Amino acid sequence: MKRVLILAILAPFVGIVLLGLGGAPFQRANRPGGVILVRPGDIQWADYPGRPGVGLAMIEGDLAKSGPFLMRVKFPPHFRLAPHTHPGIEHTLVISGALRIGYGVRDDGPMETLGPGTILITPAGTPHFLATDEETVVQTHGLGPWGSTPVK
Repeated sequence: MKRVLILAILAPFVGIVLLGLGGAPFQRANRPGGVILVRPGDIQWADYPGRPGVGLAMIEGDLAKSGPFLMRVKFPPHFRLAPHTHPGIEHTLVISGALRIGYGVRDDGPMETLGPGTILITPAGTPHFLATDEETVVQTHGLGPWGSTPVK
């Protein structure tokens, strides 16, 4: 009986100590310099230059400079982008919506639909065109300087 009473008294204290030790994963991480953490609510959207209705969120880097970049692009519904190329390899992840993409110098060729979670890796200089039926967000990374050159 005495043991039960002692356990009943000590249990809350033991629990507090264990929760304190076990609570470490809930504490803020000690991030070293250079570590970047971006939560969805931290993303700042701006207008994509020269593309009315398209949003751009630069997460890392500068498209005009050498080095890595990471950006998100938000396309409005019923958007079309004519055939174009990029100077470097492009790694794109569809985050939401659906991106329709085709290849070639004319935008009347066949297109395939890429849904959320799809990864598309496009080599430098590959002519491609795209369209959306709904708002679509993609995330692209690569090495700058980066740009988009219309196909003539």
